[in-house]
Amino acid sequence: MRLRALALLTLFLSFDLVLLGTFTRLSDSGLGCPDWPGCYGHSSPLGAHGPIASAEAAVPTGAVTHTKAWIEMAHRYSATAIGVLVIALAVLATLERRRRRVGASPGWAIATVLWIVAQGAFGALTVTMGLYPGIVTLHLLGGLGLLALLAIQAEAYDPRLLSLPPALSSGLAVVAGLVLVQIALGGWVSTNYAVLACRDFPTCQGAWWPDMNFAEAFVLRRPLGVSGNGGFLPFAALTAIHMAHRIGAFVVLPAIVLLAWRLAAKGGPGARPWAQALAGVALWQLASGLANVLLGWPLVAAVAHSAGSAVLVVVLTILLVRSWPFRQRVKSAWPAARRRLAS
Repeated sequence: MRLRALALLTLFLSFDLVLLGTFTRLSDSGLGCPDWPGCYGHSSPLGAHGPIASAEAAVPTGAVTHTKAWIEMAHRYSATAIGVLVIALAVLATLERRRRRVGASPGWAIATVLWIVAQGAFGALTVTMGLYPGIVTLHLLGGLGLLALLAIQAEAYDPRLLSLPPALSSGLAVVAGLVLVQIALGGWVSTNYAVLACRDFPTCQGAWWPDMNFAEAFVLRRPLGVSGNGGFLPFAALTAIHMAHRIGAFVVLPAIVLLAWRLAAKGGPGARPWAQALAGVALWQLASGLANVLLGWPLVAAVAHSAGSAVLVVVLTILLVRSWPFRQRVKSAWPAARRRLAS
C-alpha cells in the first residue's frame, strides 16, 4: 500500500535524522549557527561566510566554525524535509479516508504533524537557549517519539497480529516503560556531558559507590554546567547522572533479555524474529555503552549507542501495536471490508 510505503520511508529517514542530530550534538555543532532558523540571518553557511570566519578566527576551537555550521544546517535541512513528508502523509491519509477506501484513521498522521511542529519548536529553543540540558533532552526524546508515531502508522496501514499470552503482553508493556526511563536517563547523561564522569567499569572512579550529588544532578531547570543555585555544577552531580544511567542499565538490559527469551518460548513463530532483534539490540547497547566509558566517549560509539536506542524504540513500538487486544478484530475485519468494497 502506498501510504504504508510512505510511512516506512519517512520512518527510515527520520531514523537517519535522529542519528544526524546525535552527531550534531556530540560533535559540538549544535551552536554552529547560533541563530534560528537560518545561519547569521542567511539560508546557508555560504551567505554567512563572513560572520562564521570572524567567529572562527576569534576562537578556532569554539562552537562556530565552517564545518560545524554546515553540520548544524544539514540537520535543519533534513528536519525540514521530514516535516514535508509528515505533512504529505497526513494529507494523503485524510484523503484516503474521505474517499471511503479501506485504511486506518488519519488521526495518528495528524498527531505526527503536531508532534513534529513541537519538535521544531524544541529545536529552535535548543539553539536560542544555548544547549539548555532540559530542552535538548526533550528534543532527543521527541525524535524517538517521532519514530514511534511513524512505526504505529506503518503498522496501521498493514494490520498484523501477534498473539501473546496476557502475562507476556504485560511484561512487554513494563519493559517498554523501563526502556523509556532508561533512554531519558541516557539523554540526560549526554546533554550534560556526564559520560566521562566514570572512566572505569564496573567501578566508577575506582569505587563501587563514588561521591555523588543526586540533589544537584536532577535539577531540570538550569543552564548547561550550572547548578540549581547558580554556581558551577559540581563533579559529584555529573557522577550521579552517570551512575543513575548505569544502575538503570543493570535493570533494563536483563529485563530486555528476559523478554526476548519469553517471546521466543511463548510468543509463537511470529515472535521469534522480534525476540532475536531484542537480544541483538541489548548486546549492541551493552557493547557500545562500555565502549563509551572505556574508550573515552568516541564519537562512533556514542552515535552507535543512540542508534541502538532508536532501534529499540521502533522494535518495542511494533511489538506493542501488534499485540494490542483489538488487533485481532482489526485483522479479521480487514479482508471482509475489502470484499465489500470490491463488490
